[in-house]
Amino acid sequence: MKGVGAQAVDSIVAARKDRPFRDLTDFASRINPRAINKRVLESLAAAGSFDQLDDNRARIMASVETMMAAAQRAHDSAESGQNELFGGPSHREPLRMPNADPWAPSERLQREYEAVGFFLTGHPLDDYAKALKRMQVMNWMEFTKSVRAGATAGRTAATVVSRVERRTKTGSKMGIIGLSDPSGQYESVLFQEGLQQYRELLEPGNAVLLFLTAEAQGEEVRARIQTVERLDQAAEKVQKSLQIFLRDPAPLDHITNRLEPKGDGEVHIVLMLPDGGEVEVKLPGRYKVSPQIAGAIKAVPGVVTVEAG
Repeated sequence: MKGVGAQAVDSIVAARKDRPFRDLTDFASRINPRAINKRVLESLAAAGSFDQLDDNRARIMASVETMMAAAQRAHDSAESGQNELFGGPSHREPLRMPNADPWAPSERLQREYEAVGFFLTGHPLDDYAKALKRMQVMNWMEFTKSVRAGATAGRTAATVVSRVERRTKTGSKMGIIGLSDPSGQYESVLFQEGLQQYRELLEPGNAVLLFLTAEAQGEEVRARIQTVERLDQAAEKVQKSLQIFLRDPAPLDHITNRLEPKGDGEVHIVLMLPDGGEVEVKLPGRYKVSPQIAGAIKAVPGVVTVEAG
């Protein structure tokens, strides 16, 4: 895990001993601040290591300095013998953690990737599954099978995970783009003209729709990028509505803040009643209803689920 060394891990394991951490206050009061720094806690939070104590990773990330300060106070008290005087660790004052909206699924997954080098709890393209099926876009595994069967080109979708730029023997630039979809990770290249045209779209973390040419060389399939498009914009063309399911109206203000007007889609709020019934209300106007927006709304506390139509 990036930024988390063996010494820090050993220190946390030693602090835990035979008793699991009850909550973040308990965690902060028992760790050794000399072995664990801010960067360690940030990587642990991004990877989801604290999810069983608090699943709002954004709030934990915003509380890292508070946790470090609490750890230092507890450590100083233990060294001076004040723990016994004031009742010991079980009487720690709860951490004062700031309010923070949970990360959207795409950001949550991207931070996971940056922390551990792969996606743990899902894939950024999961929210696009229905749109990709409608657009008849292949995943990487399907694309490689088609190339081995004789195809020379096709459309795929991917999350950009890396970009390396190099000089060719002739002195022109080329890009080696690391890509990922739910079926695997792979690399594709593009040369100077394409790199200049699509460099902004091929930033790590972006979800893109690609037109690739490829050839099979032994067991490998070597792909070259021909065109790039923002996947969100492409998916929005085939996704026409969102249904947002709630058990009570409390999340409505947060939902409204995430909606983007001036789109072509409809948004329906579905209130799920205690007796099993439902009340559906169509919001006035038209909105952008891309999978990225659906994912951001799904992350709002109180939203049961979001369905695309």
